[in-house]
Amino acid sequence: MPPTPKPGPPAGEGLRKYVREHKVEPLLAEALQKAAELEAANPIEFIGNFMLQKSAAQNGGKAGAADGGHGGQGAPAGDDDNYVAQSALSVASTRTPWLLMFSVGLMMCASVMHGFEALLERELELAFFVPLLIGSGGNSGGQCVSTVIRALGSGAAKLSDAPRIILKEAAAGLVQAVVLACFLGPSLYMVLGTSLNVTVIVTLTLPCLGFGANALGASLVFGVQQFGYDPAVIVGPLLTTTVDSLGLLTYLGIASIYLRASADTPAPACDMHWGTCIPANAYTSECKLAFPFRCSAA
Repeated sequence: MPPTPKPGPPAGEGLRKYVREHKVEPLLAEALQKAAELEAANPIEFIGNFMLQKSAAQNGGKAGAADGGHGGQGAPAGDDDNYVAQSALSVASTRTPWLLMFSVGLMMCASVMHGFEALLERELELAFFVPLLIGSGGNSGGQCVSTVIRALGSGAAKLSDAPRIILKEAAAGLVQAVVLACFLGPSLYMVLGTSLNVTVIVTLTLPCLGFGANALGASLVFGVQQFGYDPAVIVGPLLTTTVDSLGLLTYLGIASIYLRASADTPAPACDMHWGTCIPANAYTSECKLAFPFRCSAA
């Protein structure tokens, strides 16, 4: 007679054992709570990705390894649990090459300043507002980048949403910058005593920077994510480098066009001071002494 088979475990016992060993119930509760907090657009999809990533992290693996580290829904590359375990040297070695690359890009700012050297000599007041303008563009773009990265990480946004989100962020940046310009313009002119020409130039530049910084910030997040890199590491310094250079170029370009077209721009003038011929206004770059002891613009 054939041996009698041993009775197996009761039906469903294997599933219950798996649930106990892998702590599925607490993990599911955590996923449900996170989905409710973030108001995920697709809760079922979000919960599945969340549980997969957490389970892989608990088992020493990488979340989303099966789909190239993207979690299947455009979640940013990089693992928070791995980051906690990384040393400072490891973190620095990951970021430093990008910073070196972007430092080369920052040299473009010096090139832009050099290209508009004559304009800055003629209208020195323009230089005072360079930090304000590029800082404003960087702040607006930084808010946009943080928001988009968070939306991708939570599953509320996907790569397919890129066109709609980029347009929305660009419009938001324009509105923010217009409000800022309406506040700063009168303040510069009436409180700080800034000249009317420079006040108008700063006011015209702000909306351009707000629109461009937000559109660029959102585009960079989706672009970097598409290529499989970590937007949190790359997009911030890349956005700063680009906004600084393009913002400066926009500002000084608007200044050149406006001052050339402005009807109330005075002509260059010179004055005699202790036998020396010196500029008499901000629109004079160089003076020469003419006989008999008269000054004229060079």
